[in-house]
Amino acid sequence: MNLYFRLFTFLNGVKMQVFLKVLLGLLIVGTYVGQAFAIAAVMKALYAGANIHMLAPLISIIIALIIIRGFLFRGDEVYGKKIACLVKNRLRERLLMKLMDLGPGYQENYRSGNLQSVLIDGVESLEPFLTGYIPQLLVSIIGSGAVVFYIWRIDPVIGMITAGGLFIAVASPQLGSNIFKRIILEYWQSYAKLNAQYIDAVQGMTTLKIFQSSKNKGQELETEARDVYSRSMKSLGVSLLDSAIVKWGAAAGAAFAAGVGALRVTTGQLPAAELFVILFLTVECFRPLNDLNRLWHSSFLGFAAARGIFQLFDEPLIVKERDTYLEEKMDQGLPDLEFQKVTFAYAGGKREAIKNVSFKINPGEKIAFVGKSGSGKSTLVQLILRFFDPQSGHIMMNGLDVQNYSLEALRKQIAVVFQDTYLFYGSVADNLRIAKPEAADKELEKAAKLAGAHEFILELPEGYHTVVGERGIRLSGGQRQRLAIARAFLKDAPLLILDEATSNVDARSEEKIQNALEKLMKNKTTIVIAHRLSTIQNADRIFVMDDQVIKEEGTHRELLARKGFYAKLIEAQQ
Repeated sequence: MNLYFRLFTFLNGVKMQVFLKVLLGLLIVGTYVGQAFAIAAVMKALYAGANIHMLAPLISIIIALIIIRGFLFRGDEVYGKKIACLVKNRLRERLLMKLMDLGPGYQENYRSGNLQSVLIDGVESLEPFLTGYIPQLLVSIIGSGAVVFYIWRIDPVIGMITAGGLFIAVASPQLGSNIFKRIILEYWQSYAKLNAQYIDAVQGMTTLKIFQSSKNKGQELETEARDVYSRSMKSLGVSLLDSAIVKWGAAAGAAFAAGVGALRVTTGQLPAAELFVILFLTVECFRPLNDLNRLWHSSFLGFAAARGIFQLFDEPLIVKERDTYLEEKMDQGLPDLEFQKVTFAYAGGKREAIKNVSFKINPGEKIAFVGKSGSGKSTLVQLILRFFDPQSGHIMMNGLDVQNYSLEALRKQIAVVFQDTYLFYGSVADNLRIAKPEAADKELEKAAKLAGAHEFILELPEGYHTVVGERGIRLSGGQRQRLAIARAFLKDAPLLILDEATSNVDARSEEKIQNALEKLMKNKTTIVIAHRLSTIQNADRIFVMDDQVIKEEGTHRELLARKGFYAKLIEAQQ
């Protein structure tokens, strides 16, 4: 029930629009009720022996009400879609902002396909409830309640019978709602899993082709699709049974009321003329409830999806910001950075990444970290950017713990070139402006020239306006990496981090990229993480990591002279 009421909060900010939609719904009910009165009046007149010419005004009223109702239906649909778009856009924006606040660490435990199901299909499935069921619920309470009250005023006995039919129609869906919710939740979970599998297959298409595993993956998808189909048919069966009970209750209530009304006419307890009104009003009394029942069942998928939505909203932040910040020390020229006995483990402390690590980087220094895969080098970057906070120890920048700075101010001081450059679907210019949204075209060109990217960009079909495709698929690895370096030039942050920036490119591209990086590192405090040790031999200091700790520290020559772990790494690469 808590879930049910929490869904109402999504309508905050559109209450007036919902009120107007309820008003439209009541006007539609009013046309049906007015039509019922007009038809009843026609029947009364015919019963009294009136001729067809006397019925012309009443028939004109009926036709006018039908035409008006058509326009009201159109307005109701259009207005409902407008409200739905507004609510869904706001909800998706909130979900995206929550994901951004959770950061990359949240994605460790969730598949992209599942998140896509929540953000796209999940939000979409809430539309019947938020912009259909809730307004119709108010329409049904007010509209059907008013009709029952009017019938009760004519004849209390028939009024009680009609109210009883309404109670059956309203209460019966609730009796099996828990079972249906469980079934629809199972369907939603299987659908989200299938969605994740499809996205996984599409993203891994090249690998599947290389290893000729397309058929096996297709069989897996077929199994998942059959499971979705089975659960869909199960939910459909329960839904149809539930709807049949509701319609039976409505039909039985109307028929029983009509039968009792006819009996009371024969006994003289009810005027015959009033029976016509009751006959047509009892039908209109149940019409809003039939619409409500349809929307109720359409909303069940949204209830299932809402669990994932609220689970995302309720997820505690991995990194929490403080209420007040001390950001005046941010603008002190080139920053220094210090780790003080920092220990961190992923998965809430279960997977150790670094242990009791301490080091200090002076302003303007070029520092390198080397070591085997899994030694903890990239974890240092994650901690500096505050994608995670350490379980113990402190990370200091300009003499203050980085937790004293807002995330926005901290990350504004840092530019990163990662091993895997992510390019979004869009133009070259769009991808460069991620680093500086307000950058002019001349700034983009200057950054691209410094990164050695300007020439190949001009060779593209539309230059800076060329669409690079998803993940930059239309560009080579070296071209993507030079765009990443151009982003770093454009951002011009005082602390530069190069995380395996040349590991995925060929030797020729590496030389060009290395030349661009040398320009980029000027007048910066720089941290270089590298497997290729030839790229960091001119670093001011080199830290050698192994088993999640710092084993050695010194210049290239000093470490070689020690003939320790670093010397063995150099020997292995040579």
